[in-house]
Amino acid sequence: MLFPKDRKLFTVKEMCRACGVSRATLIRMEEDGFLTPYRVDPDTGYRYYDTQNVTAVGQYQRLQTIGLSRKEIADLYYERVDSAAFLEELRQKQSRLERFLTEYELRHDRSKNYSFSYVTLPALTYYCADVSGPSLAEAETQAYLAHEKCVETGYRMLGSEPIMVLFDDPRAFVDPLASEYRCTLCIPVIPDTDPKEDTNLRPFPATEAFAILGFGEYSVIPGLWARLFEEVGRRRLEPSGAARLVSLIAPYAGAHYSPKDFCHHCVIPIRERKE
Repeated sequence: MLFPKDRKLFTVKEMCRACGVSRATLIRMEEDGFLTPYRVDPDTGYRYYDTQNVTAVGQYQRLQTIGLSRKEIADLYYERVDSAAFLEELRQKQSRLERFLTEYELRHDRSKNYSFSYVTLPALTYYCADVSGPSLAEAETQAYLAHEKCVETGYRMLGSEPIMVLFDDPRAFVDPLASEYRCTLCIPVIPDTDPKEDTNLRPFPATEAFAILGFGEYSVIPGLWARLFEEVGRRRLEPSGAARLVSLIAPYAGAHYSPKDFCHHCVIPIRERKE
């Protein structure tokens, strides 16, 4: 593009009015390495901006709307990022947002009862503990104590990801005739040690999965698993790992929720999606 030789320059006040931002915001953009005024008067320190600066701020605001941090915006705008890694990070953010939107929509419209979806499970490291008890209430207590032990030991929680539970037979989780409730509690953590040397840690690779989301007391879980396995068969999906129950809202993860508001995400890893 050919820029005019005598381009119009704008003061800070004009720039702020045009972009709908404060002077402090412009200065912060400079400090972040994103915005460089067209000219700074060496005697007065007054800043002057051109139309290209105005459009750059517009790009900044656009990238803000998709949830990028200030550093991410500057690095992306000036192409200081690894494109493949950045795209993967954005896909993970999108996946988390889609999961939350589905959960929130279902929470406010119980007439739908449940919802199927494909999800991408990120590669994570979990603190794993075997939990068992003669009753569901006792198993819940043991899960709480396992989580307490995880914190006490000094592991750093990865709060952006939910707790999950693995079962030998997920459909038997709340079997009223069961004499013992057994599962593996998996708490997402930021590993400070090598998982190969720490027997409490277990890495899970990233994988595609098919899932069902539903709300209600634990008694609804067998029905959710039955519907999920039926749908997996109908779509001819090939499982690639152990089934997981992701406790989005459970007794101590959301203490102020009533049992009818517990949120269950039953997930089966698969080899590939089939739309």
